[in-house]
Amino acid sequence: MIKTLTSLIFLVLSGLLAARPGQADTLTLAAAFYNVDVQKHLILLNKKPAELQIAAGEQNSHLNLDQTYTFTKPLGNLTTTTGYEAEYDGTRYAVYFTDLPILSITTRDSIRDAPSVAAQLTLVDGQGQMLTANLGIEYRGGFSQTYPKKSYELSFWQDSTGAKSRDVRLLNMRSDNKYNLQAMYNEPLRVRNMSSHALWQEIHQPTYLAQEPDAKSGIALQYVEVFVNGTYRGVYALTERIDRKQLKLKKYSKDITGELYKGDSWGPATVFSGLPDFDNGSETWGGFEYKHPEEKIDWTRLHDFVGFVRNSSEQEFLATYRQKFDLKNAVDYYLFLNLTRATDNTGKNLYIAKYKQGEPYFYVPWDLDGVFGTDWKADNINITNDLLSNGFYDRLWQDRSATGFRATLRARWTELRQTIITEEHIMGKFRANLDQLQRNAVYEREQLAWAGFEPAAMSTQLDYTATWLANRLRFLDATFGAPFGIVTTAPVAAAGRLTLYPNPSNDFITVETGAAGATELMLRDLTGRVVLQTTLHGPQPRLDVRQLPKGLYVATLHAGGQPAPRTARVVIN
Repeated sequence: MIKTLTSLIFLVLSGLLAARPGQADTLTLAAAFYNVDVQKHLILLNKKPAELQIAAGEQNSHLNLDQTYTFTKPLGNLTTTTGYEAEYDGTRYAVYFTDLPILSITTRDSIRDAPSVAAQLTLVDGQGQMLTANLGIEYRGGFSQTYPKKSYELSFWQDSTGAKSRDVRLLNMRSDNKYNLQAMYNEPLRVRNMSSHALWQEIHQPTYLAQEPDAKSGIALQYVEVFVNGTYRGVYALTERIDRKQLKLKKYSKDITGELYKGDSWGPATVFSGLPDFDNGSETWGGFEYKHPEEKIDWTRLHDFVGFVRNSSEQEFLATYRQKFDLKNAVDYYLFLNLTRATDNTGKNLYIAKYKQGEPYFYVPWDLDGVFGTDWKADNINITNDLLSNGFYDRLWQDRSATGFRATLRARWTELRQTIITEEHIMGKFRANLDQLQRNAVYEREQLAWAGFEPAAMSTQLDYTATWLANRLRFLDATFGAPFGIVTTAPVAAAGRLTLYPNPSNDFITVETGAAGATELMLRDLTGRVVLQTTLHGPQPRLDVRQLPKGLYVATLHAGGQPAPRTARVVIN
Protein backbone atom coordinates (compact mmCIF):
# COMPACT_ATOMS: atom_id res chain seq x y z
CA MET A 1 0.00 0.00 0.00
CA ILE A 2 1.24 3.48 -0.76
CA LYS A 3 1.74 5.25 2.59
CA THR A 4 2.26 8.82 1.33
CA LEU A 5 2.42 10.50 -2.03
CA THR A 6 6.17 10.88 -1.57
CA SER A 7 6.17 7.21 -2.53
CA LEU A 8 4.20 7.64 -5.77
CA ILE A 9 4.77 4.99 -8.37
CA PHE A 10 7.00 6.43 -11.05
CA LEU A 11 6.43 4.58 -14.28
CA VAL A 12 9.02 4.33 -17.01
CA LEU A 13 7.12 5.62 -20.00
CA SER A 14 9.56 4.92 -22.76
CA GLY A 15 8.62 1.26 -22.88
CA LEU A 16 4.89 1.77 -22.45
CA LEU A 17 4.31 3.61 -25.68
CA ALA A 18 6.51 1.69 -28.04
CA ALA A 19 5.32 -0.27 -31.03
CA ARG A 20 4.36 -3.86 -30.35
CA PRO A 21 6.98 -6.39 -31.34
CA GLY A 22 6.45 -7.23 -34.97
CA GLN A 23 3.83 -4.52 -35.44
CA ALA A 24 5.50 -1.21 -36.19
CA ASP A 25 2.17 0.43 -36.98
CA THR A 26 0.60 -0.22 -33.56
CA LEU A 27 0.60 2.08 -30.52
CA THR A 28 0.54 0.23 -27.20
CA LEU A 29 -0.30 1.77 -23.82
CA ALA A 30 -0.20 0.25 -20.35
CA ALA A 31 -3.55 -0.08 -18.59
CA ALA A 32 -2.87 2.83 -16.22
CA PHE A 33 -2.78 5.30 -19.11
CA TYR A 34 -6.13 4.81 -20.75
CA ASN A 35 -9.82 4.52 -19.93
CA VAL A 36 -12.54 3.06 -22.14
CA ASP A 37 -16.20 4.00 -21.75
CA VAL A 38 -17.95 1.20 -23.62
CA GLN A 39 -21.40 2.81 -23.41
CA LYS A 40 -20.32 6.20 -24.74
CA HIS A 41 -17.85 4.60 -27.18
CA LEU A 42 -15.09 6.82 -25.81
CA ILE A 43 -11.39 6.10 -25.33
CA LEU A 44 -9.34 8.63 -23.35
CA LEU A 45 -5.55 8.32 -23.33
CA ASN A 46 -3.67 10.05 -20.54
CA LYS A 47 -0.41 10.54 -22.40
CA LYS A 48 1.08 13.46 -24.23
CA PRO A 49 1.10 12.86 -28.00
CA ALA A 50 4.50 14.58 -28.24
CA GLU A 51 6.00 11.68 -26.29
CA LEU A 52 4.68 8.97 -28.60
CA GLN A 53 7.75 9.46 -30.77
CA ILE A 54 6.24 8.57 -34.11
CA ALA A 55 9.03 8.69 -36.62
CA ALA A 56 8.76 11.09 -39.53
CA GLY A 57 6.82 9.56 -42.39
CA GLU A 58 5.45 6.72 -40.27
CA GLN A 59 1.78 6.18 -39.51
CA ASN A 60 -0.09 4.15 -36.97
CA SER A 61 -3.15 2.18 -37.93
CA HIS A 62 -3.74 0.23 -34.70
CA LEU A 63 -4.13 1.04 -31.01
CA ASN A 64 -3.42 -1.76 -28.56
CA LEU A 65 -5.24 -1.30 -25.24
CA ASP A 66 -7.69 -3.76 -23.66
CA GLN A 67 -8.37 -4.76 -27.27
CA THR A 68 -6.62 -3.94 -30.50
CA TYR A 69 -8.53 -1.09 -32.15
CA THR A 70 -8.11 -0.08 -35.79
CA PHE A 71 -7.95 3.61 -36.64
CA THR A 72 -10.35 4.47 -39.48
CA LYS A 73 -7.58 6.69 -40.85
CA PRO A 74 -3.91 5.94 -40.14
CA LEU A 75 -2.40 8.48 -37.76
CA GLY A 76 0.79 10.44 -38.17
CA ASN A 77 1.17 13.52 -36.00
CA LEU A 78 -1.01 13.34 -32.91
CA THR A 79 -2.56 16.18 -30.90
CA THR A 80 -4.78 16.70 -27.86
CA THR A 81 -6.86 19.35 -29.63
CA THR A 82 -8.97 16.96 -31.67
CA GLY A 83 -10.39 13.48 -31.52
CA TYR A 84 -9.73 10.45 -33.69
CA GLU A 85 -11.84 7.47 -34.69
CA ALA A 86 -11.07 3.82 -34.15
CA GLU A 87 -13.07 0.63 -34.57
CA TYR A 88 -13.32 -2.67 -32.74
CA ASP A 89 -15.68 -5.50 -33.56
CA GLY A 90 -17.90 -3.28 -35.71
CA THR A 91 -18.20 -0.48 -33.12
CA ARG A 92 -16.61 2.91 -33.68
CA TYR A 93 -14.97 4.76 -30.78
CA ALA A 94 -13.99 8.41 -30.35
CA VAL A 95 -10.32 8.43 -29.32
CA TYR A 96 -8.82 11.41 -27.46
CA PHE A 97 -5.47 12.22 -25.93
CA THR A 98 -5.39 14.56 -22.91
CA ASP A 99 -2.77 16.37 -20.88
CA LEU A 100 -5.16 16.58 -17.96
CA PRO A 101 -4.97 14.14 -15.06
CA ILE A 102 -7.44 11.25 -15.19
CA LEU A 103 -9.13 10.24 -11.95
CA SER A 104 -10.86 6.85 -12.01
CA ILE A 105 -13.14 5.60 -9.23
CA THR A 106 -14.59 2.12 -8.88
CA THR A 107 -17.14 1.04 -6.30
CA ARG A 108 -19.53 -1.88 -5.87
CA ASP A 109 -22.11 0.24 -4.03
CA SER A 110 -24.42 2.97 -5.26
CA ILE A 111 -23.05 6.41 -4.44
CA ARG A 112 -25.43 8.49 -2.32
CA ASP A 113 -25.58 11.73 -0.36
CA ALA A 114 -24.37 10.14 2.87
CA PRO A 115 -22.75 8.16 4.23
CA SER A 116 -19.70 7.49 2.07
CA VAL A 117 -19.39 4.14 0.32
CA ALA A 118 -16.13 2.27 -0.10
CA ALA A 119 -14.30 2.77 -3.39
CA GLN A 120 -10.90 2.58 -5.05
CA LEU A 121 -9.23 5.50 -6.77
CA THR A 122 -6.55 5.65 -9.42
CA LEU A 123 -5.10 9.04 -10.35
CA VAL A 124 -2.63 9.39 -13.23
CA ASP A 125 -1.33 12.90 -13.83
CA GLY A 126 0.08 12.56 -17.36
CA GLN A 127 3.66 12.87 -16.16
CA GLY A 128 4.03 9.20 -15.34
CA GLN A 129 2.97 9.52 -11.70
CA MET A 130 0.18 7.31 -10.45
CA LEU A 131 -1.61 6.99 -7.13
CA THR A 132 -3.94 4.19 -6.09
CA ALA A 133 -5.88 4.50 -2.85
CA ASN A 134 -8.84 3.33 -0.81
CA LEU A 135 -11.45 5.95 -0.10
CA GLY A 136 -15.04 6.70 0.72
CA ILE A 137 -17.13 8.64 -1.79
CA GLU A 138 -20.46 10.45 -1.45
CA TYR A 139 -22.39 13.16 -3.25
CA ARG A 140 -21.90 16.71 -2.00
CA GLY A 141 -23.79 19.96 -2.40
CA GLY A 142 -27.42 20.95 -1.96
CA PHE A 143 -29.27 22.06 -5.07
CA SER A 144 -26.39 20.81 -7.22
CA GLN A 145 -27.41 17.24 -6.38
CA THR A 146 -30.44 17.74 -8.62
CA TYR A 147 -28.14 18.08 -11.64
CA PRO A 148 -27.37 14.97 -13.68
CA LYS A 149 -23.63 15.60 -13.27
CA LYS A 150 -22.94 15.18 -9.55
CA SER A 151 -20.25 16.66 -7.34
CA TYR A 152 -18.43 14.34 -4.94
CA GLU A 153 -16.65 14.36 -1.61
CA LEU A 154 -13.63 12.06 -1.38
CA SER A 155 -12.45 10.73 2.01
CA PHE A 156 -9.17 8.81 1.87
CA TRP A 157 -8.84 5.67 4.01
CA GLN A 158 -5.97 3.49 5.18
CA ASP A 159 -7.87 0.42 3.99
CA SER A 160 -11.25 -0.56 2.58
CA THR A 161 -12.97 -0.50 5.98
CA GLY A 162 -12.67 3.24 6.48
CA ALA A 163 -11.73 2.74 10.13
CA LYS A 164 -8.76 5.08 9.83
CA SER A 165 -8.20 8.05 7.55
CA ARG A 166 -5.13 8.68 5.44
CA ASP A 167 -3.54 11.92 4.24
CA VAL A 168 -2.54 12.13 0.58
CA ARG A 169 -1.17 14.92 -1.59
CA LEU A 170 -2.96 15.23 -4.93
CA LEU A 171 -1.62 17.28 -7.84
CA ASN A 172 0.64 19.46 -5.68
CA MET A 173 -2.19 20.54 -3.42
CA ARG A 174 -2.04 20.25 0.35
CA SER A 175 -1.70 16.86 2.06
CA ASP A 176 -5.15 15.98 3.38
CA ASN A 177 -7.59 13.13 3.94
CA LYS A 178 -10.50 14.86 2.16
CA TYR A 179 -10.92 16.51 -1.23
CA ASN A 180 -13.89 17.69 -3.26
CA LEU A 181 -14.74 17.07 -6.90
CA GLN A 182 -16.80 19.99 -8.20
CA ALA A 183 -18.88 19.11 -11.26
CA MET A 184 -19.13 22.71 -12.58
CA TYR A 185 -22.31 21.61 -14.38
CA ASN A 186 -23.88 25.05 -14.06
CA GLU A 187 -20.80 26.91 -15.33
CA PRO A 188 -21.20 27.60 -19.07
CA LEU A 189 -17.43 27.60 -19.69
CA ARG A 190 -16.32 25.43 -16.74
CA VAL A 191 -13.91 28.25 -15.80
CA ARG A 192 -15.70 30.53 -13.33
CA ASN A 193 -14.87 28.73 -10.08
CA MET A 194 -11.30 28.16 -11.19
CA SER A 195 -10.72 31.79 -12.20
CA SER A 196 -12.56 33.36 -9.26
CA HIS A 197 -10.87 31.40 -6.48
CA ALA A 198 -7.46 32.25 -7.93
CA LEU A 199 -8.45 35.91 -8.21
CA TRP A 200 -9.60 36.06 -4.58
CA GLN A 201 -6.24 34.78 -3.34
CA GLU A 202 -4.47 37.44 -5.38
CA ILE A 203 -6.68 40.11 -3.84
CA HIS A 204 -6.52 38.91 -0.24
CA GLN A 205 -4.09 37.14 2.06
CA PRO A 206 -4.73 36.30 5.73
CA THR A 207 -3.89 39.24 7.95
CA TYR A 208 -2.12 36.93 10.42
CA LEU A 209 0.46 35.60 7.92
CA ALA A 210 3.30 36.76 10.14
CA GLN A 211 2.18 34.21 12.74
CA GLU A 212 1.05 31.57 10.22
CA PRO A 213 3.07 31.86 6.96
CA ASP A 214 1.39 28.74 5.49
CA ALA A 215 -2.15 30.03 5.97
CA LYS A 216 -4.26 30.45 2.81
CA SER A 217 -7.28 32.67 2.29
CA GLY A 218 -8.92 30.19 -0.10
CA ILE A 219 -8.48 26.91 -1.92
CA ALA A 220 -6.47 25.52 -4.81
CA LEU A 221 -8.27 23.82 -7.71
CA GLN A 222 -7.01 21.52 -10.48
CA TYR A 223 -8.83 20.24 -13.56
CA VAL A 224 -9.20 16.45 -13.77
CA GLU A 225 -11.18 14.15 -16.05
CA VAL A 226 -13.28 11.66 -14.13
CA PHE A 227 -14.44 8.10 -14.73
CA VAL A 228 -16.79 6.39 -12.27
CA ASN A 229 -17.16 2.63 -12.71
CA GLY A 230 -15.93 2.89 -16.28
CA THR A 231 -18.31 5.71 -17.21
CA TYR A 232 -16.87 9.01 -18.36
CA ARG A 233 -18.26 11.81 -16.16
CA GLY A 234 -16.50 14.76 -17.76
CA VAL A 235 -14.14 17.44 -16.49
CA TYR A 236 -14.18 18.30 -12.78
CA ALA A 237 -12.37 20.68 -10.48
CA LEU A 238 -10.48 18.75 -7.81
CA THR A 239 -10.32 21.10 -4.83
CA GLU A 240 -8.97 21.55 -1.37
CA ARG A 241 -11.35 22.31 1.52
CA ILE A 242 -11.95 25.36 3.65
CA ASP A 243 -11.22 24.16 7.16
CA ARG A 244 -9.09 24.92 10.16
CA LYS A 245 -6.06 23.31 8.56
CA GLN A 246 -6.32 25.44 5.41
CA LEU A 247 -6.71 28.68 7.36
CA LYS A 248 -4.27 27.64 10.13
CA LEU A 249 -6.75 28.48 12.86
CA LYS A 250 -5.66 27.76 16.43
CA LYS A 251 -6.83 24.36 17.61
CA TYR A 252 -9.16 23.60 20.47
CA SER A 253 -7.29 23.41 23.78
CA LYS A 254 -9.57 22.89 26.79
CA ASP A 255 -11.76 25.59 25.28
CA ILE A 256 -12.55 27.13 21.90
CA THR A 257 -9.71 29.12 20.34
CA GLY A 258 -10.02 29.45 16.57
CA GLU A 259 -13.58 29.48 15.18
CA LEU A 260 -15.06 28.42 11.85
CA TYR A 261 -18.67 28.54 10.63
CA LYS A 262 -20.13 27.94 7.19
CA GLY A 263 -23.07 29.88 5.77
CA ASP A 264 -25.03 26.80 4.76
CA SER A 265 -28.42 28.36 4.02
CA TRP A 266 -30.10 31.75 3.73
CA GLY A 267 -30.87 32.07 7.42
CA PRO A 268 -31.35 35.34 9.28
CA ALA A 269 -27.98 35.09 11.03
CA THR A 270 -25.93 34.59 7.85
CA VAL A 271 -27.25 37.83 6.31
CA PHE A 272 -27.61 39.64 9.66
CA SER A 273 -31.33 40.17 9.25
CA GLY A 274 -32.38 38.55 12.52
CA LEU A 275 -31.13 37.07 15.78
CA PRO A 276 -32.86 33.75 16.48
CA ASP A 277 -32.25 31.80 19.67
CA PHE A 278 -29.52 29.17 19.57
CA ASP A 279 -29.21 25.63 20.87
CA ASN A 280 -25.76 24.33 21.75
CA GLY A 281 -27.05 20.84 21.11
CA SER A 282 -27.45 21.65 17.41
CA GLU A 283 -24.75 21.91 14.75
CA THR A 284 -26.74 24.60 12.90
CA TRP A 285 -28.01 28.03 13.86
CA GLY A 286 -29.60 30.80 11.83
CA GLY A 287 -28.28 29.42 8.54
CA PHE A 288 -24.76 28.68 9.86
CA GLU A 289 -23.19 25.24 10.17
CA TYR A 290 -20.78 24.70 13.04
CA LYS A 291 -17.42 23.33 11.90
CA HIS A 292 -15.49 21.00 14.22
CA PRO A 293 -18.51 20.21 16.42
CA GLU A 294 -16.68 17.10 17.65
CA GLU A 295 -14.72 19.34 20.03
CA LYS A 296 -17.38 21.59 21.49
CA ILE A 297 -20.46 23.40 20.20
CA ASP A 298 -20.96 26.87 21.59
CA TRP A 299 -22.80 29.42 19.50
CA THR A 300 -22.39 32.19 22.09
CA ARG A 301 -19.55 34.05 20.38
CA LEU A 302 -21.07 34.13 16.90
CA HIS A 303 -24.50 34.93 18.36
CA ASP A 304 -22.96 37.86 20.22
CA PHE A 305 -21.34 39.17 17.03
CA VAL A 306 -24.56 38.95 14.99
CA GLY A 307 -26.36 40.60 17.90
CA PHE A 308 -23.78 43.39 17.93
CA VAL A 309 -24.34 44.01 14.21
CA ARG A 310 -28.11 43.90 14.63
CA ASN A 311 -28.61 45.81 17.85
CA SER A 312 -25.67 48.06 18.73
CA SER A 313 -26.13 51.82 18.56
CA GLU A 314 -24.52 53.70 15.70
CA GLN A 315 -21.96 55.17 18.09
CA GLU A 316 -21.04 51.78 19.57
CA PHE A 317 -20.91 50.06 16.18
CA LEU A 318 -18.62 52.64 14.55
CA ALA A 319 -16.38 52.82 17.58
CA THR A 320 -15.83 49.08 18.07
CA TYR A 321 -16.60 47.04 14.91
CA ARG A 322 -12.91 46.90 13.91
CA GLN A 323 -12.16 45.03 17.11
CA LYS A 324 -14.73 42.40 16.15
CA PHE A 325 -14.23 42.03 12.37
CA ASP A 326 -11.02 42.57 10.38
CA LEU A 327 -11.45 45.78 8.36
CA LYS A 328 -9.01 44.80 5.60
CA ASN A 329 -10.79 41.50 5.05
CA ALA A 330 -14.20 43.19 5.13
CA VAL A 331 -13.06 45.65 2.46
CA ASP A 332 -11.38 43.05 0.26
CA TYR A 333 -14.37 40.70 0.36
CA TYR A 334 -16.83 43.53 -0.33
CA LEU A 335 -14.78 44.55 -3.37
CA PHE A 336 -14.54 40.94 -4.53
CA LEU A 337 -18.23 40.25 -3.90
CA ASN A 338 -19.24 43.22 -6.01
CA LEU A 339 -16.54 42.83 -8.64
CA THR A 340 -17.77 39.30 -9.37
CA ARG A 341 -21.41 40.13 -8.49
CA ALA A 342 -21.59 36.87 -6.57
CA THR A 343 -25.31 36.98 -5.75
CA ASP A 344 -25.20 33.55 -4.09
CA ASN A 345 -22.39 34.54 -1.71
CA THR A 346 -23.66 37.36 0.52
CA GLY A 347 -24.46 34.99 3.40
CA LYS A 348 -24.70 31.47 2.06
CA ASN A 349 -21.61 29.89 0.44
CA LEU A 350 -19.46 31.97 2.76
CA TYR A 351 -17.34 31.07 5.77
CA ILE A 352 -16.79 33.29 8.79
CA ALA A 353 -13.69 32.48 10.82
CA LYS A 354 -11.50 33.67 13.68
CA TYR A 355 -7.78 32.88 13.99
CA LYS A 356 -7.87 32.70 17.81
CA GLN A 357 -9.72 34.25 20.72
CA GLY A 358 -9.08 37.97 20.98
CA GLU A 359 -8.70 38.26 17.18
CA PRO A 360 -11.40 39.63 14.83
CA TYR A 361 -13.62 37.56 12.53
CA PHE A 362 -13.03 37.42 8.77
CA TYR A 363 -14.73 36.09 5.64
CA VAL A 364 -13.65 33.25 3.32
CA PRO A 365 -15.56 32.72 0.02
CA TRP A 366 -16.78 29.36 -1.25
CA ASP A 367 -18.54 27.89 -4.30
CA LEU A 368 -17.99 30.71 -6.79
CA ASP A 369 -20.05 29.49 -9.74
CA GLY A 370 -22.71 32.19 -10.16
CA VAL A 371 -20.33 35.07 -10.86
CA PHE A 372 -19.26 37.51 -13.60
CA GLY A 373 -22.69 37.95 -15.14
CA THR A 374 -24.24 34.53 -14.45
CA ASP A 375 -26.29 33.18 -11.55
CA TRP A 376 -26.31 29.84 -9.76
CA LYS A 377 -28.65 28.41 -12.41
CA ALA A 378 -26.14 29.26 -15.20
CA ASP A 379 -28.41 31.98 -16.62
CA ASN A 380 -26.82 35.14 -17.95
CA ILE A 381 -27.85 38.03 -15.67
CA ASN A 382 -26.75 41.19 -17.43
CA ILE A 383 -26.95 43.54 -14.45
CA THR A 384 -23.88 45.68 -13.81
CA ASN A 385 -25.19 48.73 -11.93
CA ASP A 386 -26.01 47.53 -8.42
CA LEU A 387 -24.18 46.74 -5.20
CA LEU A 388 -24.54 43.50 -3.26
CA SER A 389 -24.71 43.68 0.50
CA ASN A 390 -25.95 42.08 3.71
CA GLY A 391 -26.93 43.49 7.08
CA PHE A 392 -23.31 43.73 8.19
CA TYR A 393 -22.21 45.64 5.10
CA ASP A 394 -25.28 47.87 5.35
CA ARG A 395 -23.89 49.13 8.64
CA LEU A 396 -20.28 49.33 7.44
CA TRP A 397 -21.46 51.50 4.56
CA GLN A 398 -22.44 54.18 7.08
CA ASP A 399 -18.83 54.53 8.28
CA ARG A 400 -17.67 57.76 6.63
CA SER A 401 -14.74 58.42 8.97
CA ALA A 402 -11.35 59.34 7.55
CA THR A 403 -9.91 55.87 8.25
CA GLY A 404 -13.15 53.90 8.17
CA PHE A 405 -14.82 51.48 5.80
CA ARG A 406 -15.59 53.79 2.89
CA ALA A 407 -12.22 55.53 2.98
CA THR A 408 -10.38 52.21 3.13
CA LEU A 409 -12.62 50.85 0.38
CA ARG A 410 -11.80 53.75 -1.93
CA ALA A 411 -8.04 53.50 -1.33
CA ARG A 412 -8.02 49.73 -1.79
CA TRP A 413 -10.05 49.92 -4.99
CA THR A 414 -7.66 52.52 -6.42
CA GLU A 415 -4.69 50.31 -5.51
CA LEU A 416 -6.12 47.10 -6.98
CA ARG A 417 -7.28 48.80 -10.18
CA GLN A 418 -3.63 49.37 -11.05
CA THR A 419 -2.66 45.72 -10.83
CA ILE A 420 -5.11 42.88 -10.20
CA ILE A 421 -8.57 44.28 -10.91
CA THR A 422 -8.09 45.08 -14.58
CA GLU A 423 -9.93 43.79 -17.62
CA GLU A 424 -6.71 42.41 -19.06
CA HIS A 425 -5.71 40.53 -15.91
CA ILE A 426 -9.12 39.07 -15.09
CA MET A 427 -9.98 38.06 -18.64
CA GLY A 428 -6.47 36.62 -18.90
CA LYS A 429 -7.43 34.12 -16.19
CA PHE A 430 -10.61 33.19 -18.05
CA ARG A 431 -8.75 32.79 -21.34
CA ALA A 432 -5.94 30.73 -19.80
CA ASN A 433 -8.40 28.25 -18.29
CA LEU A 434 -10.49 28.25 -21.45
CA ASP A 435 -7.38 27.59 -23.54
CA GLN A 436 -6.39 24.66 -21.33
CA LEU A 437 -9.79 23.05 -21.81
CA GLN A 438 -9.93 23.76 -25.54
CA ARG A 439 -6.35 22.56 -26.03
CA ASN A 440 -7.46 19.21 -24.63
CA ALA A 441 -10.80 19.06 -26.53
CA VAL A 442 -12.63 18.89 -23.19
CA TYR A 443 -15.74 20.63 -24.50
CA GLU A 444 -16.20 17.91 -27.12
CA ARG A 445 -16.18 15.29 -24.39
CA GLU A 446 -18.50 17.30 -22.14
CA GLN A 447 -21.02 17.32 -24.98
CA LEU A 448 -20.57 13.60 -25.40
CA ALA A 449 -21.14 13.01 -21.68
CA TRP A 450 -23.93 15.53 -21.04
CA ALA A 451 -26.71 16.11 -23.54
CA GLY A 452 -27.53 19.56 -22.12
CA PHE A 453 -24.06 20.95 -22.75
CA GLU A 454 -24.02 23.37 -25.69
CA PRO A 455 -20.55 23.91 -27.16
CA ALA A 456 -22.02 26.24 -29.80
CA ALA A 457 -22.54 28.82 -27.04
CA MET A 458 -18.88 28.75 -26.03
CA SER A 459 -17.82 31.33 -28.62
CA THR A 460 -20.35 33.88 -27.39
CA GLN A 461 -20.00 33.25 -23.65
CA LEU A 462 -16.47 34.63 -23.34
CA ASP A 463 -17.42 37.76 -25.30
CA TYR A 464 -20.44 38.20 -23.05
CA THR A 465 -18.24 37.91 -19.95
CA ALA A 466 -15.72 40.44 -21.27
CA THR A 467 -18.46 42.97 -22.08
CA TRP A 468 -20.14 42.40 -18.73
CA LEU A 469 -16.84 42.93 -16.89
CA ALA A 470 -16.06 46.15 -18.74
CA ASN A 471 -19.47 47.58 -17.85
CA ARG A 472 -19.20 46.38 -14.25
CA LEU A 473 -15.80 48.02 -13.79
CA ARG A 474 -17.10 51.32 -15.14
CA PHE A 475 -19.92 51.26 -12.62
CA LEU A 476 -17.66 50.32 -9.71
CA ASP A 477 -15.10 52.95 -10.69
CA ALA A 478 -17.81 55.59 -10.43
CA THR A 479 -19.04 54.16 -7.11
CA PHE A 480 -15.91 53.06 -5.26
CA GLY A 481 -13.55 55.58 -6.84
CA ALA A 482 -15.62 58.63 -5.88
CA PRO A 483 -14.68 60.62 -2.76
CA PHE A 484 -16.26 58.70 0.09
CA GLY A 485 -18.00 61.78 1.44
CA ILE A 486 -20.10 62.25 -1.69
CA VAL A 487 -20.86 58.68 -2.78
CA THR A 488 -24.54 58.53 -3.58
CA THR A 489 -24.88 54.90 -4.65
CA ALA A 490 -26.05 52.78 -1.72
CA PRO A 491 -26.02 48.99 -1.52
CA VAL A 492 -29.29 48.23 -3.24
CA ALA A 493 -29.15 44.48 -2.75
CA ALA A 494 -29.62 44.92 0.99
CA ALA A 495 -33.12 46.14 0.30
CA GLY A 496 -33.45 43.98 -2.78
CA ARG A 497 -32.32 40.59 -1.60
CA LEU A 498 -34.66 37.67 -1.06
CA THR A 499 -34.21 35.70 2.16
CA LEU A 500 -36.43 32.83 3.30
CA TYR A 501 -36.23 31.25 6.74
CA PRO A 502 -36.30 28.82 8.37
CA ASN A 503 -34.84 26.95 5.44
CA PRO A 504 -35.55 24.00 5.38
CA SER A 505 -39.10 24.45 6.69
CA ASN A 506 -42.15 22.25 7.18
CA ASP A 507 -44.91 24.76 7.96
CA PHE A 508 -44.35 28.53 7.63
CA ILE A 509 -41.58 30.52 5.98
CA THR A 510 -40.74 34.14 6.68
CA VAL A 511 -40.01 35.91 3.41
CA GLU A 512 -37.67 38.85 3.93
CA THR A 513 -38.36 41.01 0.88
CA GLY A 514 -36.83 44.30 1.95
CA ALA A 515 -39.81 46.01 0.30
CA ALA A 516 -42.48 48.03 2.08
CA GLY A 517 -45.12 47.54 -0.62
CA ALA A 518 -46.64 44.55 -2.35
CA THR A 519 -44.46 41.90 -3.98
CA GLU A 520 -45.32 38.91 -6.17
CA LEU A 521 -43.85 35.56 -5.13
CA MET A 522 -43.83 32.34 -7.17
CA LEU A 523 -42.57 28.92 -6.09
CA ARG A 524 -41.54 26.47 -8.81
CA ASP A 525 -40.58 22.84 -8.47
CA LEU A 526 -37.54 21.43 -10.23
CA THR A 527 -39.50 20.79 -13.41
CA GLY A 528 -40.28 24.52 -13.64
CA ARG A 529 -43.96 24.07 -12.75
CA VAL A 530 -45.48 26.89 -10.66
CA VAL A 531 -46.81 25.31 -7.45
CA LEU A 532 -47.63 28.50 -5.56
CA GLN A 533 -48.19 32.11 -6.58
CA THR A 534 -49.20 34.84 -4.16
CA THR A 535 -49.01 38.55 -3.39
CA LEU A 536 -47.07 39.46 -0.25
CA HIS A 537 -47.33 42.65 1.76
CA GLY A 538 -44.70 44.23 3.96
CA PRO A 539 -40.97 43.56 4.44
CA GLN A 540 -41.30 40.25 6.37
CA PRO A 541 -44.53 38.41 5.51
CA ARG A 542 -45.09 34.74 6.41
CA LEU A 543 -45.88 32.11 3.80
CA ASP A 544 -47.84 28.93 4.56
CA VAL A 545 -46.14 25.96 2.83
CA ARG A 546 -47.79 23.12 4.76
CA GLN A 547 -49.73 22.03 1.67
CA LEU A 548 -46.63 21.58 -0.49
CA PRO A 549 -44.95 18.19 -1.01
CA LYS A 550 -41.48 17.70 0.39
CA GLY A 551 -38.72 18.79 -1.97
CA LEU A 552 -36.56 21.58 -3.31
CA TYR A 553 -38.21 24.67 -4.78
CA VAL A 554 -37.07 27.88 -6.46
CA ALA A 555 -38.72 31.07 -5.19
CA THR A 556 -38.93 34.10 -7.50
CA LEU A 557 -39.84 37.53 -6.15
CA HIS A 558 -41.02 40.42 -8.33
CA ALA A 559 -40.98 43.82 -6.63
CA GLY A 560 -41.66 47.22 -8.08
CA GLY A 561 -38.58 49.37 -8.57
CA GLN A 562 -36.18 46.44 -8.64
CA PRO A 563 -34.03 45.97 -11.76
CA ALA A 564 -34.76 42.24 -12.02
CA PRO A 565 -36.62 39.44 -10.27
CA ARG A 566 -34.81 37.84 -7.36
CA THR A 567 -34.53 34.12 -6.74
CA ALA A 568 -33.72 31.87 -3.82
CA ARG A 569 -33.90 28.17 -3.09
CA VAL A 570 -36.03 26.69 -0.33
CA VAL A 571 -36.38 23.14 0.98
CA ILE A 572 -39.72 21.87 2.28
CA ASN A 573 -39.39 18.97 4.73
